[in-house]
Amino acid sequence: MGEIGHPSREDVTAFYDEFVDRQTKVGINLRHEAILAWLLRFGMSPEDRVLEIGCGAGPLTQLLAEALPRGSVFGADLSPRTIEAAEERLGRFDNANVVAGDVLEVDAGSEPYDVVVLPDVIEHIPMEMHDALFGRIASWVKPQGFVLIHYPNPHHLEWFHENHPEELQIVDQPIHADLLTATAYRHGLYLDYFERYSIWIREGDYIAAVFRPTSGVGEWTRLPQPKPSLWRRIAARVKRAR
Repeated sequence: MGEIGHPSREDVTAFYDEFVDRQTKVGINLRHEAILAWLLRFGMSPEDRVLEIGCGAGPLTQLLAEALPRGSVFGADLSPRTIEAAEERLGRFDNANVVAGDVLEVDAGSEPYDVVVLPDVIEHIPMEMHDALFGRIASWVKPQGFVLIHYPNPHHLEWFHENHPEELQIVDQPIHADLLTATAYRHGLYLDYFERYSIWIREGDYIAAVFRPTSGVGEWTRLPQPKPSLWRRIAARVKRAR
């Protein structure tokens, strides 16, 4: 970071080092529970390996550790102080590890993950970094795995920019679907599911987007068709007899 129009990485790190107290005070809330529900809905299994980009102080990481008794979760966040808080929260879990580092530089290991989740973090990563970001995401996820990107409804976030800018974080960009999907497609990830839905705002304050690797697209399986009802079979016979 540090390009025109964006704060430096040092400034962002300092912001989140201070922001950690607010995160810790809030703890696990409806948003974290909703993200877990999306992950389970789209196939996360108890034995999966999950990568969480932007784990913060670890509230979702904790839910994931509990939901992965035979699996594991690896979380990364830019802020060292935030990671310290996450380590304290996750100390009782053997299947959860977190590390401080820039998402474009962090070492997430050489083995791909079943699931990669970005829980309300992509809006805080400058747009000019998204191409490189999706390149890394594509390299991290297994061909049969999936990526869940959860983020604020961009129109709702634009409303905050106009009406309550003091409540925004140091980088807080509205993310529109056309740019998001175009960047994902360039790196071999296709949009499998997209939904705007409500947690706290009736008109829909969040987006859940699921991407899958095109390398995982395989054979197409025909669904079994139900047998015609007795009445339809009789009607067909009568029609043929005429």
